Amino acid sequence: MDNIFNSFSTRELAIAIWVSIALVACMFGKGIRQSIFRFIKSFFAWKILVLLLFFFTYTAFCVFILYKFNFWNITLLKETIIWALGFGFVSLMNIPEASDTRYFKNMFLDTVKWTIAIAFIVNFFTFSLTMEIIIIPIIVFSVMLQDAASSDSKYKKVENLIKNIFVCFSIFVFLFSLYKTIEKYSELFTIDNLKSLLLPVFLTITFLPFMYLFNLISKYESLWVRLRFMIRDENDRKRVKWQIFLIANLNINKLTNISKDIAMPINVYKDTSKEMIKQISQGQYFVEQEYFGK
Repeated sequence: MDNIFNSFSTRELAIAIWVSIALVACMFGKGIRQSIFRFIKSFFAWKILVLLLFFFTYTAFCVFILYKFNFWNITLLKETIIWALGFGFVSLMNIPEASDTRYFKNMFLDTVKWTIAIAFIVNFFTFSLTMEIIIIPIIVFSVMLQDAASSDSKYKKVENLIKNIFVCFSIFVFLFSLYKTIEKYSELFTIDNLKSLLLPVFLTITFLPFMYLFNLISKYESLWVRLRFMIRDENDRKRVKWQIFLIANLNINKLTNISKDIAMPINVYKDTSKEMIKQISQGQYFVEQEYFGK
């Protein structure tokens, strides 16, 4: 347990301290407190609970596989929890945004980009806890100030000033980290640090099929609900559902096209044919002399 606690950097401890302070401060505001309670309560909806259960079970299974191959050990528990509660959880909540395979391709590319190595180097060497506690709120406040300034063109100079300060600070941090990396390369380039770097990459890559499947299920479920209002006859509705499944199957691009464009053929032209489903799955639809497509 001491090894796990000692594995937290001063930056991570500083962030934890400020998050705790913010949560305690929020408890004194009645409106904010009620919003937090409503947010927490929303996670007890059975669908979200089932999704979270599957997610954490799947993550535990992936970690178990890595453990069996002697890659994962207890010293990586911190990185695993941070990934699950950070990237994994946020991506899970953003599943509806994944409308085509490009979303998953971009997520994969972003995961394995060289920026991971830079982020690792920058985060490996940190300042003292006191310095980190001072720096973090300044950065957060600056980001908020920049966001507010970008909303109005008359504050363009302020926005540019903050951007320039950020650039200078980022260069300083990177150069400091690079210097420390060269000076203490033997501490950085170790098997344990390599595992710490690669673990989020492995977890993200193995998470993509899980996310893809749940995204597919979510889209099918949403489409079935809409079809219930579009097609009143149950037999016709079952036939259309079956045709959609045969044509789209596991192809999220086709399913997205069908879900987006099926209303017009059914509601306007009363067309529930297999040919119609094929056409809209490809982003096009022909009716007499008219053509609707991308």
